[in-house]
Amino acid sequence: MRRQLELVLALLPALIVIGIFFLGPALWAVYISFTDYALLGPSARHPKFIGLENYARMLRDPLFLQSFYNSVVFVVGSAYLGQFLIGLGIALLLHYSERIGLRGGTLVYSTVLVGWVVPALLAGFIWVAMYDYYYGTLNTLLKLAGLRPVSWLSKELAMPSVIIANIWRGTAFTMILFLSGLETVPPEIYDAARIDGASGLQTLRYVTLPLLKEIIVIDLLSITMSTFGVFIIILTLTNGGPGFATEVLALYAYHRAFQNYEIGYGSAISVFLMLVNIALGVAYIKFTKRGG
Repeated sequence: MRRQLELVLALLPALIVIGIFFLGPALWAVYISFTDYALLGPSARHPKFIGLENYARMLRDPLFLQSFYNSVVFVVGSAYLGQFLIGLGIALLLHYSERIGLRGGTLVYSTVLVGWVVPALLAGFIWVAMYDYYYGTLNTLLKLAGLRPVSWLSKELAMPSVIIANIWRGTAFTMILFLSGLETVPPEIYDAARIDGASGLQTLRYVTLPLLKEIIVIDLLSITMSTFGVFIIILTLTNGGPGFATEVLALYAYHRAFQNYEIGYGSAISVFLMLVNIALGVAYIKFTKRGG
């Protein structure tokens, strides 16, 4: 009991910080989601408990359903097809180049890392400068090549454009995670696979990826949750437009809470997003245990 008490006391400062800055706001958001709390009007001074009305409203709200669909597209394109595959590919190339003594890996590593260390708001403005129709970097290069400029943030291209911007910003996390995992794989395993006649793809499929299973799950869980919560870079680039083309759940909750002043409804959307992330986390953990 004394040892347990010492551990609790040692963790107490961290628990207090988590309670104040994470658990407390989350519980407050859950409570507010059951009220009609607003920033203006009678509900601002005297909010009423309305039960599940905000959640029932979500199911009837076509804009909420569209934002949920946009979020799924954004997560699949940015997290799974983008950050995960590209980050894994870069990590494998850097690891292989280091094994054979090829130079230039540090430059590639640093270049990819830039997008991760840049603040989200600044990253948004960088891509605004890239996508600008008249003076943007991409269209300037197209003009130099004798091609016509492209409206990158038009309704048809807005979602792919914000996906690319978020891939640029988030790929470094996956790269770093897999590089650390690849360093733990004993070289003797690769030598044994080579002696057995395994090709590079066979070694990747049957040796490398199974050994990195836990890291794969951690990475997918992390980038899925973070990508579902992305809204600053989209806010900077498109503010959810044109129309509703890039309005994801996190951004829709922000607009409802702080532009429409519907704090209760915005909190309900945020709680729904939190529940989606919790469900995905549980699914990833169960998959890992089943595979083990």
